[in-house]
Amino acid sequence: MSEVPAGFTPSERTGPFFDLIGPVHTRTDERGIVLGLRARTEHCNARGFVHAAVLTALLDVVCGRNCAAAAGADAGLVTVNLNVDFVAAARDGDWLTATATVTRAGRRLAFASGRVEAADRPVATAGAVFAVG
Repeated sequence: MSEVPAGFTPSERTGPFFDLIGPVHTRTDERGIVLGLRARTEHCNARGFVHAAVLTALLDVVCGRNCAAAAGADAGLVTVNLNVDFVAAARDGDWLTATATVTRAGRRLAFASGRVEAADRPVATAGAVFAVG
């Protein structure tokens, strides 16, 4: 099961780590910037669940990208704090969708809450704070 849901395209914004776990896909909808990733065996831990590091990376990036869009931060953002709660397991083959809601975007700090879902069920949630500029 490697198909990509409608509306998602390969992310133009990438980097060495995202290249390692990707391909990461993106789309923009009423929720803002949304990331998508098809979980593969390489993403899983010894128990067969998607590793927390993969979920955390998706949450960090989706929260950061949405905060940057809200803040109009051309210089980019730096993660100050990221609290992640893992609420269910994702498995090999699951399509992971990461979304974020910006709660405040100021001149110095931006705040967001994020969520990763698999099959319309929450897998992980996060609260994030970013330094702007």
